[in-house]
Amino acid sequence: MSLVWSRTVAGSLIAAFAFSSVLTACSPARSGQQPSGGQPAPAGQAQQPSGQAQPPPAGQPSSAAPKPAANASAQVLKFNHVVAKDTPKHKTAEKFAELLKQKSNGKYEVQIYPNSELYKDGEEIEGLQQGAIHFIAPGPDKLAVIAPVWDAPALPGIFENDAAVQRFLDPNTPVAKEMFEALRAKNLLGMAIWFNGWKHFTNSKRPLKTADDFKGLKFRTSGKPDEAFVKALGGSAQVMAFSEVFSALQQGVVEGQYNTWSNVFTQKFHEVQKYATASRGGVMLSYPVATNAKWFDGLSAEDKKAVTDAMIEATAWGNKLGAKENEDAYEGIKKSGRTEIYEQTEADAKAWNEKAQDVVKQ
Repeated sequence: MSLVWSRTVAGSLIAAFAFSSVLTACSPARSGQQPSGGQPAPAGQAQQPSGQAQPPPAGQPSSAAPKPAANASAQVLKFNHVVAKDTPKHKTAEKFAELLKQKSNGKYEVQIYPNSELYKDGEEIEGLQQGAIHFIAPGPDKLAVIAPVWDAPALPGIFENDAAVQRFLDPNTPVAKEMFEALRAKNLLGMAIWFNGWKHFTNSKRPLKTADDFKGLKFRTSGKPDEAFVKALGGSAQVMAFSEVFSALQQGVVEGQYNTWSNVFTQKFHEVQKYATASRGGVMLSYPVATNAKWFDGLSAEDKKAVTDAMIEATAWGNKLGAKENEDAYEGIKKSGRTEIYEQTEADAKAWNEKAQDVVKQ
């Protein structure tokens, strides 16, 4: 399977953000460090984790009733995302909503739909293009479906350390501007990049220390970069929507998954995953935030400034929050006693990094 991404942009990321030939330069990425209970399901179905909404049919928004606006005269803007409410992404979206309400003097009210309430990941892009929603914050590999350059930041080993991540999070860098520009042709306007944290493998069978431990295991992956990384390590991969992961793990459709501590904990993946590997570096999960370009272009200069300023302030706030949320989630997983956590050694990290370089070269 060959990855589809812009080699030019991937190369620029490597040059600009210090690709590491040795992931051991990073400390164990337990926290996703930032630089500077469910209701019973119907019989025969898996129980969903707490707060997990049932996804809509593929390609269609859900029939969830619109939320009444707190201010009847306010213009409602819909923000769709796929993770839980108690995550850095949702909390940052809430901060954005709060700030935009203030800066627009109540003209705009952002209503947030978490847990795939309106669209699954991947499907939300079409909803945004059509103007059915106003904001999304997907993983970069989801945007790669319409702009292949976005596969690049989802590649393993692209970021050497947290300082490199910090540079990438700045949307004003030449590389970030180039990547955002690739969305314009698809009626999307990139506004910010939100930080979540470093990703870690979990599974139900055994500790993952070497590539040999991946053999015979199937992992849920979010897109082509993760899929290629899992296969390079010796496992098999299945791409699926985030809203389907808990039941897939619980039912044994897949044995493992690859995500940040925050997403593992808030989705309760650790309750059905006996083993986790706290990896040193690897893949950093970020969320590019996009709006509908045609909608934004139609705003007055004053409203554009309100939206832009609110996004800038919310992003600065949220990118500091991500580190703490991941650290707290890591501690929560440990305290639960459900998951055995293996702290990756420098030697194991070096071996994994060699596999990562194979993926980047594809």
